[in-house]
Amino acid sequence: MTDRVPATPARLPWLPWVLCLPMAMACGHRAAAPGSTPKPIVAAVLPQVRPEARSEFEAALRSLKLGKQQHADARAHLVKATELDPKFFEAWHNLGWLDATRGNFARAAASFRKALDIQPGSRETALALAETWRRAGYSKKAAKLYGDRLAAEPQDMELRNRYIQVLRDGGDLEDALRETKIALGQAGENVSQTVLAYNSLGLIYYKMNKLDLAETALHKALALDGQSAFVWNNLGLVAFARGRDQEAFLNFQKSSEIDPKYVEARLNKAIIFMDCGDYKHARSELQRAVDASPGDADAYVALGVAARGDGKLDESRRAYEKALEIEPEHAPALYDLGILYMEFDKDPTKAQESFAQFLASADDDDPRRKDATQRIQDLIASQKSAGKSEGKRK
Repeated sequence: MTDRVPATPARLPWLPWVLCLPMAMACGHRAAAPGSTPKPIVAAVLPQVRPEARSEFEAALRSLKLGKQQHADARAHLVKATELDPKFFEAWHNLGWLDATRGNFARAAASFRKALDIQPGSRETALALAETWRRAGYSKKAAKLYGDRLAAEPQDMELRNRYIQVLRDGGDLEDALRETKIALGQAGENVSQTVLAYNSLGLIYYKMNKLDLAETALHKALALDGQSAFVWNNLGLVAFARGRDQEAFLNFQKSSEIDPKYVEARLNKAIIFMDCGDYKHARSELQRAVDASPGDADAYVALGVAARGDGKLDESRRAYEKALEIEPEHAPALYDLGILYMEFDKDPTKAQESFAQFLASADDDDPRRKDATQRIQDLIASQKSAGKSEGKRK
């Protein structure tokens, strides 16, 4: 939240994690685009699940029905099910689903990968794995998977839109541009798909720093649908990149008015406030964001950052804790909570616990891992030094 440039210019709707129940898998494919040769993805015939593994799986489902407080118990049953039957597709998929909902994307991706290896025909698992990789920052892995699926289903517009997004996020802008032009051609007279394609085109040009072209593409989208909150938000990003902060703010405001639940616009407005050192108004905007989208852990983390900047430490702590209620292993919340305990509350024990939990949850290449590790070492050394000093006084 300290970067001046607003993060995540556009985020496709969060892919709902699909909980799998034991069933026979089928795999149907749409017709290929004219002139292309689809590469069909063949569904595997799955072996019969071992009874003892199925028993553990059913116990996990019962625990899941009891709510989040039983998620740890459900996870233990799912792990046991995969140990008893390593080819149990649904158990691996649900283990990925559970870890993703808890915010541990590295662990979730490993389970979804296992599930997809067992059943390559599962579209739900493929999309879940790609989305998990995207959330974890592995855009190129996600793009490879989306590209492979798209080769089998070239008319699947959802796949293409997601493919364009991860190509753009990963910096493969020429490839993203090529796919967007295909999407424009496929959209035909479908207004909503055409708006999405022009929006994607605008964001690609924004990333290329071709701001005139970005503005033109986004205005074309608005000419088709002036009530597209995400397009107004992205037009705000272009204005912000030009240094026209007031215009950017008004565009973000328009986006929020059209869709009060569209969190990105409120986050971007808050960034402008924080960029000016106005943490009070940033807090107010972010409070509206979490009120509109109470299940968004990232929004709560942003609120915690703004509250900390405004000196409201109790509010900051509550915001981080709320993020962890939503996703108990949400790495940014654990890291920022550790900072709060260490630098503001002067509570080394809680700080060390938060940083340790962060290291257990964060991806291997998370840039904060080195700092968290060093902080734990500093905390341990400080506690040892304090203990020696206390011993000498006695």
